Amino acid sequence: MIQRIQSLFLLGIVILSIGIFFVPFGEKISVDYTPGETSLSVLTVQGTVQNNVATVLKPENYAILVFNIVILLIAGITIFLYKNRKLQIRLCSLGGLVVTINLVLIFYCAENMVPVEVKTHFLPGIYMATVQLVLFLAARKYIANDEKLVRAADRIR
Repeated sequence: MIQRIQSLFLLGIVILSIGIFFVPFGEKISVDYTPGETSLSVLTVQGTVQNNVATVLKPENYAILVFNIVILLIAGITIFLYKNRKLQIRLCSLGGLVVTINLVLIFYCAENMVPVEVKTHFLPGIYMATVQLVLFLAARKYIANDEKLVRAADRIR
């Protein structure tokens, strides 16, 4: 049921998961002043783009892709389990754990992009992933509140 606030939070997670496929997570720009050359590396879900030439796919990039798809599936499935609130709470907790692992992996990949000695500039993708975590926690809280309300109503009957 999309009219519940937690369903809207979960729908927001689905939309953010789809959006993450189209935005980068971070970039590193290195300027070599002697020859005047600039090096640019950009981390996306599809891989690391270096100097706008080629996409370098590493196992970490595949893991980011798989985790993002798992997050999308968990949130999408959880929306339609509104009759089983206990399972919804567990799936929201699992989704929060997966998002946390994904964030750690994204930070790791972003910091290990070439050139390593340059500081990473984070782009909208990392913030979208952080909002996913907040939305999973908020959805879990509201689902737990609904469960308490139903238990209280059953106790009164």
